[in-house]
Amino acid sequence: MRKKIVIAVDQSLHSKQAMEYAVKIAEVVKEVDFTLLHIQPMISQYLTEEAIRHPKARAELEKVYEKNKKASHQLLEDCKAHMAHKGIDVNCIEIKTQARSHSVAGDILKMAEALPYDAIIVGRRGITGLHELFVGSVTSNLLAGSRVIPIWVVDGRIQSNKILIAVDYSSQSLRTVDHLAYIFSENREVQLQFLNIELQLEDICEIDTEAAQTAELEKVILNSNEKCVSDFSAKAIDILKKAGFTEDQASFVSAKNQFLTGKAILEAVKKGEFGTVVIGKTGTHTSRNMGRVANYIIQKMSDGVVWLVP
Repeated sequence: MRKKIVIAVDQSLHSKQAMEYAVKIAEVVKEVDFTLLHIQPMISQYLTEEAIRHPKARAELEKVYEKNKKASHQLLEDCKAHMAHKGIDVNCIEIKTQARSHSVAGDILKMAEALPYDAIIVGRRGITGLHELFVGSVTSNLLAGSRVIPIWVVDGRIQSNKILIAVDYSSQSLRTVDHLAYIFSENREVQLQFLNIELQLEDICEIDTEAAQTAELEKVILNSNEKCVSDFSAKAIDILKKAGFTEDQASFVSAKNQFLTGKAILEAVKKGEFGTVVIGKTGTHTSRNMGRVANYIIQKMSDGVVWLVP
C-alpha cells in the first residue's frame, strides 16, 4: 500500500530542511507519495467586509486573492523542482494550496485528516516570528491539535538514519510500533532500537527510609520492569513480523533513570548517534494533551527529527 505524507511548506529554511528529510525517508520507505501543502496568508476581516459593500473593494480583494494564489503556486513548484532534483520521482509529488480559513495548523490538519494522510512533516520553527519556547507556533499547534495523524518535526540537517523508539510499554507505545511497521513495511534493512527508561522507587512515591527497608520494593519494581520488557517486546515483534520485518531488525534496551526521563532519552540519542526519535504523544496517561516526556524531547531535540504519534 502506498504511503501518503504531507509536507507543510513556506519560505523558511525550516521547510527546506523538512523536504530534505522527506528525501531521506524516500530512500528507505517503499511506495511513498508526498503532498507539498502551502496555506496562503489570511485576508484581513476589514477588507473582506468592505468587499461585500463596495464593488471597487471587491475587485481589489480578488487581485489580492490571485496574487496570493500565484505566489503560493510558484513556491510549491519551486519546492517540487527541488525535491525532484534530489531524486524524488516527480509523479510522486503533488502540490496543494488553499486560502487560510482559520489557523494555519488547523487548516493543515483538516486537509490531512480528510483524505487521510499517514504523517505530516513540518520544520521545527516557522516564519511567523511567534515562538512557544523553541517551537514555531504553527508546529506547536499541529502537535497539540493532531488527534490521529503522526507529526514528524524536523530540526536542522539530519545526518543519521538510525531510529530510536522511546517506549513505556503502554498501549500508546504499541501505537508507535504500528506506525513504524506500516511506514517501513517490507523493508529488510531498517534497524529499530526500542528504549525504555526503567522506573525507580523514587519515580513512584516519595519515601524516606533506610535502603534495607526498601530492598523488597526495589526488587518488585525490577521484576515488574523485566516482565514489561518481555511482554512488550513479544507484542512489538509480532506486529513487526506481520509487516515483513525480521526479528533481528529490532533490539530492546532498558536504561536506569538517573535524571529526568526525557533527558535520559536524549542522552541515549546523543550517545547512539540517532537521527530520529519516535515517541507516543501521551505515554501512559489517557489525556489527549502532549505528555511531559514528549514535550521535553520536542523542545530540546536539535539536529534531529521527532515523530510524535497520537
